[in-house]
Amino acid sequence: MQNKKTESEKKTLSFLIKDFLSHFLTIVLIPLLVPTYLFAIILFYYPEAMPVAFTEKEKWMAVLYIFAFTTILPFIVVFILYKLKIISTLDLEKREDRLIPQLFSLLCYISITIFLINKFSSTNALTLTMIANTVSVLFILVITQFWKISTHSSGALGFLTILYFLMHKFPSTSFSTPFIIITIMVIGVCLARLHLKVHTLGQVICGCLLGIAIGTSVFYFL
Repeated sequence: MQNKKTESEKKTLSFLIKDFLSHFLTIVLIPLLVPTYLFAIILFYYPEAMPVAFTEKEKWMAVLYIFAFTTILPFIVVFILYKLKIISTLDLEKREDRLIPQLFSLLCYISITIFLINKFSSTNALTLTMIANTVSVLFILVITQFWKISTHSSGALGFLTILYFLMHKFPSTSFSTPFIIITIMVIGVCLARLHLKVHTLGQVICGCLLGIAIGTSVFYFL
């Protein structure tokens, strides 16, 4: 009897750990944070990918600006929509709740992309990053009207794909360990979406393929 109880407790503990890790990875790799992560990595690990040199202060300011316009501002809009009862949840798990937030994010991304093209040209790493993210949001916006594709897996694999091309273009051992950690987290967030039962396997796989396709198209061909 005691052994059965212990076994049950172990299963419960295992589930709680998986549940915690799934929610943690879902928050850490939320698609809205991907542009911020990419900007920070490019500016601090791959400055040679930029056409101009940034001072340390300028790097932090650039990361802060991108965080404000691609993460904080869209989240404020989601919060307002939730308070106005236009959407039902803050996590946008329902497909119907995603239209307005995704449209707003798309407008923010387009604005930033146009600014970067005018400021630095269209072929540097920061601009290409925003082009990839903008195209991704556009595709997801269209697809979501008909089917609930996994935005987390799309954003995560797009993120990883862009990092792969950066490492290939500018070989450096300083980013090897962070890349391995990010790879594990990306795999983890895809599994997390399945564990939390917010997406089917097909939705996660299609999200992964979309992220890889967009990241490869933009960074390989441009």
